[in-house]
Amino acid sequence: MFYHTITSRIRSISWLRTTLLSASLLDEIVTGFAVVGVPLIRDQFGLSYSQVGLLFTAGALTAMVLDPIISMLSDRSSKRYWILGGYLAAAICSLLAGTTASFMILLFALALSSPANEAAIGLSQAALIDDNTQKSTSTMLRWTMLASIGDLLSPLIVSFMVSLHLGWSALCWVSAIVWLGMATIIGPQRFPRPATINSDNEERDNVTQWASLRKALCDPFILRWSLLTLIPTMVDEILLGFAALYLHDILHVSQGMVGLILTISMLGSLVGLLALDRLPLFRKFAPQRLLIYLALLVLVAMVVFLSVHNVWLATISLFLIHLGAAGWYPIAKGQAYARHPGQSGMVRAIISLGAPLEVALPGIVGLVAGQFGLLAGLGLLGLAPVFVLMLTLGYKKE
Repeated sequence: MFYHTITSRIRSISWLRTTLLSASLLDEIVTGFAVVGVPLIRDQFGLSYSQVGLLFTAGALTAMVLDPIISMLSDRSSKRYWILGGYLAAAICSLLAGTTASFMILLFALALSSPANEAAIGLSQAALIDDNTQKSTSTMLRWTMLASIGDLLSPLIVSFMVSLHLGWSALCWVSAIVWLGMATIIGPQRFPRPATINSDNEERDNVTQWASLRKALCDPFILRWSLLTLIPTMVDEILLGFAALYLHDILHVSQGMVGLILTISMLGSLVGLLALDRLPLFRKFAPQRLLIYLALLVLVAMVVFLSVHNVWLATISLFLIHLGAAGWYPIAKGQAYARHPGQSGMVRAIISLGAPLEVALPGIVGLVAGQFGLLAGLGLLGLAPVFVLMLTLGYKKE
């Protein structure tokens, strides 16, 4: 009887981890619908460029305000209820966005979908970390790897839907079905109770939680790793967007070839994550030392990309940039989680305090590019490996 109990428990946890990990893949696929399908939204609602920009800005601003609150509250009890509620809210937002003909209702739906995704997807990640804090970095590597696969699949799915003469509304219905399906799977599953929760004295636990947050905000180690989770934004979608302009406007590459080059560079991320997760060689390095080596690779590739105006070298450089930078985020976030085991919500709240920088970064790069040229904007993004080196060189483990 005892053996069967243990076996069923192991199977339950494995199924739970598989479900939570799949959230990363599905999130990138579904959230990519709004990005790749922007022309569909514009045509259906007759939007101006400023209105299109507002759709994404509203979501970012809403998430910036609500994400830290949701993350902190999630540590007070099982994250199951937050995740389940997030999936249901995301499904409702998708249905609302797909059935309305009003721009204001569409704006409202997309604005609320961001914090709903934070509750569903972000806390799925946090629950995975809480389940096994000793493997936070390897968990983040697999999470990021699945997200990268989702990034590649999303445009293909949108293209397939368009080939069937289906538009924005159909994509919203697909999103709603995915989120409701995940809610159905998550609903009956049992989550491990957080070790930091004491049901006998909930009020004392709440006071201790906020005291822990204040203490963590004065911890240079968690602040260092939190900053390192923000830097990869500089070499992610923003770099791809401006790199596409660079290839087209300066190197005079055709639009079709630009898409192929960017796809190759995104494959570099997958190769990098697979290597870090599977090759025993990389497990021998301390996280901060591994970040140094990866940052040096990205720095060299970035210099070549910006200084040598050749299509083939630009393609190789972009591949190497994403190959090296792919590991920054999972390593840094894994170490941030490991710093405060059992308090993943608090760690997420601290990291989310950097959201204003992420929201403002595209505008800052665009302003620099507009004033001083496209290469200057790319040069600003090219400082990312320098920032990583500044935060990791001289690091001493406590």
